[in-house]
Amino acid sequence: MRRQLTGYTYILIGTALIFIAAFLIKHNLEESAAAGSASDKMLEGVIEQMPGVVLENLSGDMPVVDVDGHSFVGTVEIPSLGLLLPVQSSWSQEDAKYAVCRYKGSMYDNDLIIAGHNYSEHFGNLNRLNSGDEVIVTDMNGMSVYYEVTNMETLGAYDVEEMEAGEWDLTLFTCTLGGANRVTVRCESTGKYSETGTAPDVIKAAEESKHIRR
Repeated sequence: MRRQLTGYTYILIGTALIFIAAFLIKHNLEESAAAGSASDKMLEGVIEQMPGVVLENLSGDMPVVDVDGHSFVGTVEIPSLGLLLPVQSSWSQEDAKYAVCRYKGSMYDNDLIIAGHNYSEHFGNLNRLNSGDEVIVTDMNGMSVYYEVTNMETLGAYDVEEMEAGEWDLTLFTCTLGGANRVTVRCESTGKYSETGTAPDVIKAAEESKHIRR
């Protein structure tokens, strides 16, 4: 009898764990979809405020625009992942629910760090990048700077000094599932920039992007 009760207990515990896991998966999928929708909406507002031609300004502070009460410094595009995302001017856990954020640095000083949650529509697939993959950052003057992935790292969640260490032109990072570590992508500038006076490259990218909802 005791063995039978023990068996029933294990079955009940196993069933409960399955339901909890299913609930968490459903919650994560819904949260990711909401984050993707919010980011796409804000991307439209950022693109609408891009100038008609590229303006020359690669010094000083990165210009900032407001979209729905959030401040943005431009966009980040990762063609191999099919991503074109608006970049908020500063990082906070709350703001990151809507769009990726500048964690530190500047495109102009070649030390920009961009952070994002691991939603599939944000930075959740950074671990799929490979050396040589292209990353494009565009400021609100329409100037695009082209980078390539040169190094992939996994850092601890509290390794702030290591995150900011090195002379990388661009760093992208996100937390792993559970938040124990950070997937960290290091990039170097290829030396390619948008040509001043031409239409911003990001305008064409936005026209072709799945992230602009029509």
